Amino acid sequence: MPREHLGNIVFELTQACNQCCRFCYNYWRDGSTPLPPPDPGKVRRTLRKLLGQADVGTLSFSGGEPMLLKNIHDLALYARFRGTAVNVLTNGTLLTPQALQNFVSIGIGAIQIPVLSHNPEVHEYLTQLPHSWSKATDALRRTAESLPCGAYAVLVITKVNAPDVPQTLDLIYSLGVRNVMVNRFNIGGMGLRHTAELVLDRKTLARAFADVETFAAAHPDMHFVSGVCTPLCVMDTTPYRHIRFAWCSTDFSRRPVAVSYTGDVRFCNHSPVVIGNIYERPIGEILSDPATLGRYASIPERCSDCRLLKICNGGCRAASEQVYGTFGEADPILDY
Repeated sequence: MPREHLGNIVFELTQACNQCCRFCYNYWRDGSTPLPPPDPGKVRRTLRKLLGQADVGTLSFSGGEPMLLKNIHDLALYARFRGTAVNVLTNGTLLTPQALQNFVSIGIGAIQIPVLSHNPEVHEYLTQLPHSWSKATDALRRTAESLPCGAYAVLVITKVNAPDVPQTLDLIYSLGVRNVMVNRFNIGGMGLRHTAELVLDRKTLARAFADVETFAAAHPDMHFVSGVCTPLCVMDTTPYRHIRFAWCSTDFSRRPVAVSYTGDVRFCNHSPVVIGNIYERPIGEILSDPATLGRYASIPERCSDCRLLKICNGGCRAASEQVYGTFGEADPILDY
């Protein structure tokens, strides 16, 4: 059987995490779901199974918190030997100097670490983990020193930290970081319990991104990308010329697919819907299944006559799966 060629997979090493972020989108993180401890052996078997079925351009190690895996460096090295680039999406609190140096030696492409505010109290209110601000900012500073092109700060903008955006970007710049992923709060997971205090109204959302645009225009050595697709009827992105916006494609060959440590395959790491398991069927067969393709070809009725639909696709439809139980609805931010 010919091997599948996939550009990007988010590989979830564990559901466990040492933080309990109020904005967390992981569908299993609802405040009541028990979180299983990491299973290094299971993760290793699933990674080998996955790379035995497909040539993967980039694997993004995620979770939960991937640094809870004691064998994460062995997993990264195995993937690198198979010709796959590896990124790590971590909260930074467990990224010790030695762990970072091991990643650099392996040839990690990028490390993403959230910095949610210049104010430690605001950051730790959102992460619900004491001392997480100092650990995250220190880890990001060290990453920028050791991996200057691969250090990414992640700023999740909520109603709580939106007023801090300019000062937070000043902090990120002072840490030596030149790549920033700036995402608005996306409803799901733990965020479902905190939507009222976190979700941004249109005016606040536009003001926050205007602050990012002002900072980006004044710092041409920095690069900004927004990865959470926002419906264009909620926020017109044309004024923000220095921010690269991404919208989700339903074409599996052009989008990052999520694979869990158990082998479950999902549309993305925000989606709760399992479309197959690589221990039961090869991932290429799962992604080409007519029933799956039909599921993700649906168009939200409220967007059907919109001339912008081909660009934004109705926003984050995986959030719709969490909130409404269907991919056929537009992004739930429209109802806020």
